[in-house]
Amino acid sequence: MPGHRSVVRPVDDVWLEMDQPDNLMVIEGLMVVDGDLDRATYVELLRERLVERFPRFRQRAAWSWWPYPSRWWSDDPDFDLERHVLDVTLPEPGDDAALQDHVARYLSRALDQQRPPWEVHVIHGYHGGTAVYTRLHHALADGTALFKVIMSLADEDPLRAARPPSGGGWSFPLLRAAAHTVKGLPGAGRLVTAPAVAEHLVLAKRPESPLAVAPHHDKRVVWAAPIDVAELRPLRRATGATVTDVVMSALAGSLRRWLATHGDDDPDDVPTMVPVDLRGAESMRPDELGNQFALVLLDLPASVGSPLGRLVETSTRMRAIKESPEAWLTYGLLQGMGFLHPRVRVLATDFFARKATGVTTSVRGPDAPLHLAGLPITRLWGWAPMSADQSFSTSIIGYGGQVHVGFKVDATAVPDPEVLVAGLAAEVAAMTTLAPATEAG
Repeated sequence: MPGHRSVVRPVDDVWLEMDQPDNLMVIEGLMVVDGDLDRATYVELLRERLVERFPRFRQRAAWSWWPYPSRWWSDDPDFDLERHVLDVTLPEPGDDAALQDHVARYLSRALDQQRPPWEVHVIHGYHGGTAVYTRLHHALADGTALFKVIMSLADEDPLRAARPPSGGGWSFPLLRAAAHTVKGLPGAGRLVTAPAVAEHLVLAKRPESPLAVAPHHDKRVVWAAPIDVAELRPLRRATGATVTDVVMSALAGSLRRWLATHGDDDPDDVPTMVPVDLRGAESMRPDELGNQFALVLLDLPASVGSPLGRLVETSTRMRAIKESPEAWLTYGLLQGMGFLHPRVRVLATDFFARKATGVTTSVRGPDAPLHLAGLPITRLWGWAPMSADQSFSTSIIGYGGQVHVGFKVDATAVPDPEVLVAGLAAEVAAMTTLAPATEAG
């Protein structure tokens, strides 16, 4: 709607204030399609399914003294969709390293705040296909909402790409699957332990670790080979663990292996922040953006010596979080911080961010194969921003019967993220090998 204007909510304004040169509050995403994606076709998809449906994507946040002093979302009078879409061709051989290098060049490049804070790169020549790299400021919305918005560009039927849907509502069955986003993560539950949880949030201390260093502008991304969910079935049946439990446990083991290579043979647990969606599938509206999520603190059991022991401990901790009010308490804190002075706001958010070494997002995407402009989507990753001196962000996305895991790291703290990738693969292999013995026992 031309001329539409709305105040930036305090919980969204927090993310604008948290933007720091060495840790941008930008949600990064990668989608890989099999084939050469036509830029013009993709731009039209963005126009019809994104920009025309969601006013926020043609708005910028700016201070205004009327009707009262605050930051407002207002239409960009010079909005030009073409300026938000970059067309890139990777240098030969167009492999993982080439794509990772391209993404790394932008991980510390701030979005233009004089324009709507988002951009998309259509990257040709990646293994003969196309990668779509999205950068969206966290002030626009949380990862759950943005995931649904981006997935609205896709179709289950490849023939529908030439016929974008009309009307303002969500369409195509895939979005029913996308409504399960973050379903595998802990949700907010009973409030009986609120005082204890509040005390934990305030008093929790992050252990000393080679992972804990001052942030730097040099960031990298790497990713692991897809994990076949079917291969995890015997392990899940034997232990009662969820797919999320298994992958979180593998992450703990990977971090334990990395720490060992850096001289820490007896590591402490590694605390990570885990986003939790608070909307619920029933309340999410097509036009509902903004941030409505919370963060819970999960101690990944890197101190546990055996893969099976780590899995049991991970499952136990995930179940405990499901019954905890921590998500609602942290959401209340985020809302409250929005009313603080901007400098105090940054200090307060950094205080809580420093209780964790990283952030881990886990998304259950659609099981059915999807298509973008008629081309099959093969892989998905999405990274939350790091805050304060957090050194890694882990992306876990289930899609099409596979789990795709990627790492975004501060290269000063983690100069060798390939060790994390190798460790993750070794952990999954170790756990799946143990599954028959576990069943027998």
